[in-house]
Amino acid sequence: MTTIEGIDVTTYAGKAAKACKTKVRGIMGDDLLIFTLLDFVSFMELNNKFASRNIFIHEKNKEEKYIEIIETGDESLINDLEIYITLMDNMKVIKNKKDEYFDILESLKYLQDHNSIELTNKIVEEYLRR
Repeated sequence: MTTIEGIDVTTYAGKAAKACKTKVRGIMGDDLLIFTLLDFVSFMELNNKFASRNIFIHEKNKEEKYIEIIETGDESLINDLEIYITLMDNMKVIKNKKDEYFDILESLKYLQDHNSIELTNKIVEEYLRR
């Protein structure tokens, strides 16, 4: 039996999951082409540069750390911060799209009836119309 994330592809839900998988490639494709491995390496280098200055940025303290960097007055560091924020925002877009796809698959996986057209369509219709 062939499956997509544990859903039998011969069921209606399985066919919908396959359609979503094709759709996610289109949705994420442009973002993944634009956000290159070089961007990720640049992000890691900036993260390491901040860490070497005892600046550790995470979701809970990011505003505080951004202000701390700006208050240094170091133009190079401020420029690095701008690049860092842009790269982080780009990664969040990709992550959100990936999460949306996996949430849909998870919903399909736990349908009581994988051959229910109505229940399946309720889950995937909006996503597939993009």
